[in-house]
Amino acid sequence: MNAVECLNVSFNRGSQTVLNNISFSVAQGEFVALIGHNGAGKSTLIKLCLGLITPEMGKVKVLGGKPGASPISVGYLPENVSFYDGMTIQENLNYFADLKNISRQRADELIESLGLTAVAGQKVGQCSKGQRQRLGLAQALLARPKLLFLDEPTVGLDPTASDFMYQELLKLKSGGCSVVVCTHELMLIEGFADRIVMLVGGQKAIDGSIRSLSEQMGLPFELISPEAANAAKQDEFLRSSLTEGRLFCKGSELTQKLMYLEKKYGITGVGVKNPSLMDIYKAALKELEE
Repeated sequence: MNAVECLNVSFNRGSQTVLNNISFSVAQGEFVALIGHNGAGKSTLIKLCLGLITPEMGKVKVLGGKPGASPISVGYLPENVSFYDGMTIQENLNYFADLKNISRQRADELIESLGLTAVAGQKVGQCSKGQRQRLGLAQALLARPKLLFLDEPTVGLDPTASDFMYQELLKLKSGGCSVVVCTHELMLIEGFADRIVMLVGGQKAIDGSIRSLSEQMGLPFELISPEAANAAKQDEFLRSSLTEGRLFCKGSELTQKLMYLEKKYGITGVGVKNPSLMDIYKAALKELEE
């Protein structure tokens, strides 16, 4: 069963079409990165899935029902998290646990697992951005959601805090939680997401894994092997794939090139470096402009 399914969804704000005929789905236990320029419709799509707004056309199902029908099963971490600054981390999380009728023991578990024990008694107004984001994640996880939406969760965080956030999201995914992250930080998320969905001007431009999208767009993959690069300098079949001493090929040629290197030169264990998510993003925009 899909955690999210939006079929031919459109949403207009006045005379402006924010989303136009979007089809979008998230499988159970899948990690999806939602990318695109400011105003592309990413946050609007999340709000539709949360039941905060209603589409003017199309159907939206979340965990098999209407958006908002199972609020306990859906977690949400907005870009700007609001808490009671005069209350401590522990008091804030206890308050939200009480609102959701969840045991305060669960709040204690999250404070420990998210590395907030040492600052649990600190007022939120004195907390760093990273500490507030961890508290926001803890609040979103109180009810052990089956589906989690995060809007720019690592903006303003240092590299260590950002990595911590994504490692926690991977743990949730491994436990069967579906994760949807809306972000502009392409380099950061490319190593974590199973699938990339890109919106441009309210329409879905691309949808797939980094590997599949790279192959579809004909983007170059790099073959990482000094032996292979040296062999290519003397090999007519491979020489055209060399660029400044580095060996590249299209995704459709990968298997052929790897087999060729093994059979003719006995070269195995060649590493394959995918194109980056930024490469895919730029290529998608270029295709739309043409």
